[in-house]
Amino acid sequence: MPTVRGVRCGWGLMAAVAVGCHAAPPVAVPPPAAPLPPFDPPAVRPASLQPDLSSLPHLDAATADPSAVTGTPTPGHRGITEEDCRREAAARAPAADLLATEDHVPPGKKDCRAGNDLARDVRAHQAAEARNRAAAQALEQFFQLADAEGRGEAMRASLPVLDDLRATVRKARADGLRVPVDPDDLDRQRAGLLSLMGQAELGAVVLDIDLKRRLGVSGKCPDRLRPVGPFPVTDSPVDVDAAVQGALERRPDLLALRTAYHGLTPEALPTARDLLRGNDAAGGRAGVPGLPLRPLAVRILRGGLSDEPDPATVAEVEVRRRQLYDLIVARERQAADEVRAAAAG
Repeated sequence: MPTVRGVRCGWGLMAAVAVGCHAAPPVAVPPPAAPLPPFDPPAVRPASLQPDLSSLPHLDAATADPSAVTGTPTPGHRGITEEDCRREAAARAPAADLLATEDHVPPGKKDCRAGNDLARDVRAHQAAEARNRAAAQALEQFFQLADAEGRGEAMRASLPVLDDLRATVRKARADGLRVPVDPDDLDRQRAGLLSLMGQAELGAVVLDIDLKRRLGVSGKCPDRLRPVGPFPVTDSPVDVDAAVQGALERRPDLLALRTAYHGLTPEALPTARDLLRGNDAAGGRAGVPGLPLRPLAVRILRGGLSDEPDPATVAEVEVRRRQLYDLIVARERQAADEVRAAAAG
């Protein structure tokens, strides 16, 4: 049975909280902003929307040099390999660095050590997943850049061949010979080739800018990143079952969920809520370490604090555990399907 003193302390605590809430000074609410006046565009007479062609720079596709189309001088190059991309992008993943520095935040006086340890383990797996994701994105850019550079080189190499054919056809026509090729068609092909070269050059420039940021190369570096091979092509079949098994065992996102599932306790509920919320699963109510006021006051009235969690917390642990289990099952299927799709491609 609770003592009279314990009851008085409990009611005193709740009264103090209630008085503190009522005694708080009112918050000044700013007045609503004045509505913007309606936008009234001026009346105009419809005119042609076609650009003034006389103001455009003149470019004769039949004689233009490729550098006039790309608009950029021939750049210098800095060689990078596939391993360079994987290593540097993973080491510089911003999301992973944020998660790693979170471990340096000192715990509060009321934080539970078990809950903090679980949160640290989960963050370690999340950081590994962020580094894997950063490396994968950089490698995708690496191969896209190699493709853009390769296509540009192939088109630049074919341009002299096309120009020689154009000159041969025109000379044959001037000599009175009949040829099955129309010189105008060749001119149009040259124009189309120059357009494709410009698109490839633009794509290479954009990819170079993005990849430099991911790898930590200065944005002021005038040289372009140059993918360095070899780029082997193999027809060896992929062991899909082994690849799926490896993904299920080692993927950091799955390891983070399993760590939270096996280590879930009342003290670790904030970590589970954040993890579920970040995975777009059950919303997970917002929470911080520590007991809410109402269970704390009830336990004081019952005769003081104890190490036993209240029934609502126990029930939430079971709910979160079930949510984590369902999420793990769904993510394992997703991981397996991603591996199968990559092997099929």
